Amino acid sequence: MESMKTRWAVVFSLVLVCGSALDAAAETAGPPRGNPYDVIGKIFQPFWGVLLAESNGANRAAVLTLEMTETEGRLPKEMKGATLKAAVEFPDKVRLEAPVLGETFIVCRNGNEVWAVPGKKAEFLLSQFRVKPKEGLNLSTPIFLPITPAQAIFLPALFSVKRADVAEVEELNGEECRVLSAGLMPELARATGAEDFQTRAWVGPGHMLRRVEVKREDFKAVVDLREVAFSKTLPASTWEPPADATDVYRTTPAMLEGLLYVVMNSLKTAEGDAPWLSAK
Repeated sequence: MESMKTRWAVVFSLVLVCGSALDAAAETAGPPRGNPYDVIGKIFQPFWGVLLAESNGANRAAVLTLEMTETEGRLPKEMKGATLKAAVEFPDKVRLEAPVLGETFIVCRNGNEVWAVPGKKAEFLLSQFRVKPKEGLNLSTPIFLPITPAQAIFLPALFSVKRADVAEVEELNGEECRVLSAGLMPELARATGAEDFQTRAWVGPGHMLRRVEVKREDFKAVVDLREVAFSKTLPASTWEPPADATDVYRTTPAMLEGLLYVVMNSLKTAEGDAPWLSAK
């Protein structure tokens, strides 16, 4: 499932970095121009309430809409233009909606239950990709980052910002954005074999992330954030199949990773495509 780890990591890691309210009123009229590491910290800030167990944040849920605006290299060309809708609620709820095999696919975890629609196609894809349940998974395993709020403060230091002394500003879709270009901290890059990792982020007023570009030697992906919203909780119906759904595949959290794998390897494929033949 190496391709899943690459493709899903691209999307999900971008989901983690969204916007936050400005601390300084002077910045409300334009993109943030302060220290780039402070900017990165404020981009991450809103999601700590959703993804940290020891959080005092009032918002414990988020909804996002992402568009894959560009893909190159070993990422399938079909991914370009795909729109994904994601929802997360602490501690054990997550939902992904994406175009697969000519129709909308939904994969959802609601506590100890996982479901997908359309069910028959979900089962078909799992069999074609030869996906197996994740072994040794505790059904009650929550979804959150295994760090404390104190440790989260230091996460911006994991990046090595290029030209940190220059506040680069660029227009994106009619809005001025701060552009940050960075790689991983050299020690981390060497330890993870990701010396070639490079990213650019377009940050709008209010530290709202608008676009992220991720590049490595063999692929490039650009993702635009079309919608970001935080709340204390989401409606209970978010985590249930649509009321008119009659074809529902039900399983356990042990199959969640596998379902996400088949979705991310099948984005925007048509009814007659066979994405499992090109999956690596």
